[in-house]
Amino acid sequence: GEFWIVKNSQVSIQGVYRGTQYTYGLAATHKVAIGGAFIGNHIIQVDVMENDGKITIDGREICKNLGTTYEHENPNFPFTVVQDDVGVLPDKAASVFKRHIVHIKLPMGIKMTVFRWTNYMDLTIEMQPLPGGQDGSCGNFNGNPSDDTTPLIFERVGVRVADGELLFPSRSPDSWSFEEAEMLKTCDSFTFANAKAKCNSEMKGLGTAIQIKDCTFDQCFGMNEHALRAARTFANAADKAAAGETSVTA
Repeated sequence: GEFWIVKNSQVSIQGVYRGTQYTYGLAATHKVAIGGAFIGNHIIQVDVMENDGKITIDGREICKNLGTTYEHENPNFPFTVVQDDVGVLPDKAASVFKRHIVHIKLPMGIKMTVFRWTNYMDLTIEMQPLPGGQDGSCGNFNGNPSDDTTPLIFERVGVRVADGELLFPSRSPDSWSFEEAEMLKTCDSFTFANAKAKCNSEMKGLGTAIQIKDCTFDQCFGMNEHALRAARTFANAADKAAAGETSVTA
């Protein structure tokens, strides 16, 4: 689904997350969109590489090839987008893949680097605390990491991006992996009941069955640093092979 990465009155950064074989069915970043008044309410979107994924400004493709640069012409909202193969990888395991790295320089001293892979992406954001405060999966930048847990962030900004705030042209289709379904069965009954009730409340009873499950899963496992390890125990041979386990046989 669609989540807030950074939410501020001037700056909006959102991500689409989907399960992939590379992560044993757990969600990874699939798209990212940047918008808000600080760039004149234009929308920059970066997709993964598969299915002819693109980099766009307001739906118009830019930086199609490596070594290309886009410079926004309006001096009131200056920003640049560059796609090349230069950058320090956040995950050394990805060094075997061809690199498509997007460098986005934005107003207010914000810089974003997006590493586009086949069906997921890594990203880094460099920024100072924003005027008026901020929130989202990057936290609220108040110097207290203890209040940046997934449940507390959801309480502050909502479980999903609201329809009226969505930067993407449409909602991402909901999907549910075998690994997620099996993991959810391991969520203790007290946590599960509270999570489901909170999700129903957040969605005001309008969420679909799969959206409620997605939300409940996030509440149960959103801050579990061993979630990937747990998902692996339920992964089939194909998913393990896709995740790079060379010893797996079908």
